[in-house]
Amino acid sequence: MISIYGILISISIALSVYLAEHLIKKDGRNPEYFWGLTLYTLVAGIAGARLYHVLDFYKYYIQHPLYIPALWSGGMSIIGAVLGGVFGLFIYSKKNKLDIIYWLDIAAVVTPLAQAIGRWGNFFNKEIFGLPTDVFWGIFIPEEKRPEGFESFVRFHPLFLYESLLNLLLFLFLYHIKTKAKKHTGIIFWLYIAGYSCIRFLLEFLRIRPWSIAGINVAQAICLVAGTFAAIALVKKKSVA
Repeated sequence: MISIYGILISISIALSVYLAEHLIKKDGRNPEYFWGLTLYTLVAGIAGARLYHVLDFYKYYIQHPLYIPALWSGGMSIIGAVLGGVFGLFIYSKKNKLDIIYWLDIAAVVTPLAQAIGRWGNFFNKEIFGLPTDVFWGIFIPEEKRPEGFESFVRFHPLFLYESLLNLLLFLFLYHIKTKAKKHTGIIFWLYIAGYSCIRFLLEFLRIRPWSIAGINVAQAICLVAGTFAAIALVKKKSVA
């Protein structure tokens, strides 16, 4: 059965791939390796996205292991997708001796666009919502979808919407930087890492029971480390510019 979630994820991937191809052609780059690189990045990204989600909800999947490959039902982590996608891109680039910095910059431009579109799949699956709220833009969540202990609440923060809009702004900003860039030094990639780390770190405060280990929010910890590395890299690149 084809789900709206799956359709939106497919659309987000297709548009980001189309834009990436357009950008490399505009740069006059050889597209020979583009589709191979795209395949590695997408497969590794999807695997990473699902793995992160399964680890997050490991108590459920230990009891329901047959649902682990059920991608169409939802459950794709953006953090896992980014980590997996970068890994796949790195492996393919090394294997074919490509300019990894250039390809990281291209991936960084199109990724937030894919995220902005893909997050709407969470709306149709009634997932990725935050704490209860009385604001008028809060979304109604059916009782069967409400977390334990929150059954009496009706409206919740639409985290998917917040992240979608913020990712769209991040995409427009990075696309603008790309149009002005005369050469690729990795700055767009690090700006993406810094930007998304800030977005996700802040939104985690609105999550209901985020994945935590020893009382530490895993997503926030990853964002803090990634954002720090990105800030250091950007400062270094500015100092040598």
